[in-house]
Amino acid sequence: MVFDFISPKKNAAVYIIKILCGSLILWYGLPLLGFEEPYWAMISLIIVTEPDMNLARANFKVRLINTLTGCIVASISLLLFGATFHAMLIAMIVTVAIAMLWQRYPSNWRLGPITVVILLSAAFSGTGVNEELHLAFLRVAEVIIGSIVALLQGAVYVQVVKWRERRVDAAGKSD
Repeated sequence: MVFDFISPKKNAAVYIIKILCGSLILWYGLPLLGFEEPYWAMISLIIVTEPDMNLARANFKVRLINTLTGCIVASISLLLFGATFHAMLIAMIVTVAIAMLWQRYPSNWRLGPITVVILLSAAFSGTGVNEELHLAFLRVAEVIIGSIVALLQGAVYVQVVKWRERRVDAAGKSD
């Protein structure tokens, strides 16, 4: 058959539903909180989303560590050097160095320097340090909110699976 090479991976529907629902929540909900276009929240949602709650928690932790590291380094760089390409390069290098020198830094360390790029690129459109820092922190808030939505969806999914298993068990016992 023509489509034999296409076989859905385990949990494909779960990923699709979670990413679709989470994206709709973020896209329509965050503007109500003052976030105009929550792209970075949606990216974090995708990064953190997992059917397994332990993996989702681990992804959340990694995303949070990398976001905070990138935020701190980007903010210091912004204050010291301003919103420039060279400041971004310095901040990326410092973030990579932190990740490589910190013994127990998460293996997905690339999210730290990516956060630096996200924050400083947001600051490029600012008109002063205060506005640039404000724009950078908006991006951080988006990242954290998107990650939290993914984590909450994971918790809901776990409860739905448990509820469904209880119903199946109850139906099996009544036969």
